[in-house]
Amino acid sequence: MLTPMDIHNKDFKRSFRGYNEDEIDDFLDQVVNDYEKLFRENDRLKEELERAHKDNEQYQQLEKNLKDTLVVAQKTAEEVTSNARANAEEMRENTAKECQNMRQEAEMQARKQLDDAAAKVRSIVAEYDRLVREKNQFLRKVKVTMESELAVINETLRVLPDPEAAEKAELAQQAASQQQLQQEAVKAEEKKDAAEAEPEKAKADEGKE
Repeated sequence: MLTPMDIHNKDFKRSFRGYNEDEIDDFLDQVVNDYEKLFRENDRLKEELERAHKDNEQYQQLEKNLKDTLVVAQKTAEEVTSNARANAEEMRENTAKECQNMRQEAEMQARKQLDDAAAKVRSIVAEYDRLVREKNQFLRKVKVTMESELAVINETLRVLPDPEAAEKAELAQQAASQQQLQQEAVKAEEKKDAAEAEPEKAKADEGKE
């Protein structure tokens, strides 16, 4: 890929009836300035893309941590549920003969433990879903920004002047002008020959009479 210094240090061969060197230098200075801006903008976009990759890695790590936490929470809930049921069953067996009220209290405690564990799992799942949505929104925003910036760069490159095309057009115009001059010279020569031949033809006609 060309750098601004490559454009600035470019030398052109001199030829007869060539372009004005000052105009070429001024044009190259303008091209170097515009290209340098695009060059810096490209570097900035690369840095932003690198930061986006790093942010994505952080989101992935956070997602992994949340998944691990969710697994631990599910296991904890299962253990709590299992222990609560076991405790409730044991309490029912031990207190069935003693007091009906004590059995009801133990069942209420077990249900509360199950509700608390389920609520904790729901909270973790909701937080995980929120973070995933934020990550997707951020990545879509970065994608749209990158596509917009690249479209601007492509459009700028498309409308930059093409010195080679201008040079070819001038050469073609010069060739057409030279061809037209040659045709006019041929016609002038033909008229001259015809004018010189006219008196000789008149004399020949008089001799016949």
